[in-house]
Amino acid sequence: MDKIIAAILMLGLILMVIFWIPTILQIRKTAKSLEDFLKTTRETLHPLLLELKEGINRMNKTTEGIEESVKNVQRLTKSVGEIGTMIDSVNSLIRQTGIAFTVKAASTAVGIKTALSVLAKGLLTKGGEKHE
Repeated sequence: MDKIIAAILMLGLILMVIFWIPTILQIRKTAKSLEDFLKTTRETLHPLLLELKEGINRMNKTTEGIEESVKNVQRLTKSVGEIGTMIDSVNSLIRQTGIAFTVKAASTAVGIKTALSVLAKGLLTKGGEKHE
């Protein structure tokens, strides 16, 4: 009986070895194929990753330039707004001063005209009496 069990175990061991040898060989081939694939992929991806890194660096530099330009535009816009406010203030001042000046100038002109008119009438009246 021991011989039968030993024979069955030996037959099972032989069958396992027969089954496992091709399986181990296939796993080894698969591992080698996977290693070759990873090597090829790494060689292909490395230059692409370097280009991507360079592209990102260029984009970051461009973005920094754009941010600086936006800041300059914001400063310019603020300055233009301040100039607009200043022009409004000067315009209001000119209007206030101009109206007062116009009223004074018109009053002075009316006064001068009236004075000249009175003087002219007086001279004509006196001048006419002397010549006659």
